[in-house]
Amino acid sequence: MNSNDRTRIEHNALFSGMNAESFDYMLEHSVVRDLDVGERLLQPDTENHHLHLILEGALNVYLIAQEPQEHTTLQAGECVGEVSLIDGKYPSAIVVAAQATRILSIPYDTVWSLINNSRTVAGNLLALLANRLRNDNQSIVETQRSKMQFEHQASTDALTGVHNRHWMGRAFPRALQRCTLNKQPFAVMVVDIDHFKKINDTYGHLVGDLALKTVAQCMSDNLRPHDLLARYGGEEFAVLLTEADLESAKMIAERLRSRIAAAEIRSNDISFHVTLSIGITPTQHEDQLENLIHEADQALYRAKQMGRNRVEVFH
Repeated sequence: MNSNDRTRIEHNALFSGMNAESFDYMLEHSVVRDLDVGERLLQPDTENHHLHLILEGALNVYLIAQEPQEHTTLQAGECVGEVSLIDGKYPSAIVVAAQATRILSIPYDTVWSLINNSRTVAGNLLALLANRLRNDNQSIVETQRSKMQFEHQASTDALTGVHNRHWMGRAFPRALQRCTLNKQPFAVMVVDIDHFKKINDTYGHLVGDLALKTVAQCMSDNLRPHDLLARYGGEEFAVLLTEADLESAKMIAERLRSRIAAAEIRSNDISFHVTLSIGITPTQHEDQLENLIHEADQALYRAKQMGRNRVEVFH
């Protein structure tokens, strides 16, 4: 073992706070190894019988899923293999040299001899494990946060901020089933902004987008907390009113219609109002969402035929 290797071993976290002479004799059976870039040190299908100290270079750690995912990078001064060495199981990750890397591989028996003969080594190893656990926990939290952000983005309409049709296809049927099991009446509404094409043609698509956002926000503000709202497509929205009989559904729909009609849409020197046509299908039994949307759509079509800015019920 050359002097550079010895110095690097002394500065490894495993031996922090120790005199080199107190552990030097225990390392007689340890081996210094050089790893080429991409060379595997540990993998789940091969037993591990060593604790590996990184003297120089770096190791990448990949978690095993359907495809290996990079988890972390270990630098000089750190160690790897301690978990599989302690629990006697196969490694749980793939460890690969990220660059030309030099390691000291300490055999199983020597590791336990070091632990049994030095409380400092034992304490340092516990600290390394605790730090690794803390980092893994943080990684799990960040992964979960990223997953939640992705799910939110995947289920939210980017323009209006309300839920999208993809979310609706999952959430509405669950709510329909729950209402049926609880023997609660419910209603489905399809809402359309009247003459929306004319708004785009007259003021441009940016103002049209503002109208969509204004309508979506006003609907969100005037629905009950347990009602479900989604942008169904274009200028259409779908609403599932839970725990609502026909009279309650008509009252909620009329409130939406009147509040939207009263809401002013402003963009620079442009100011205008929009109106809604709303179709409702009330029911007390579970049905396919597609059928309920179709019925509400027929009522919406009749509302448009009868002059728009009104609420119609499917019969």
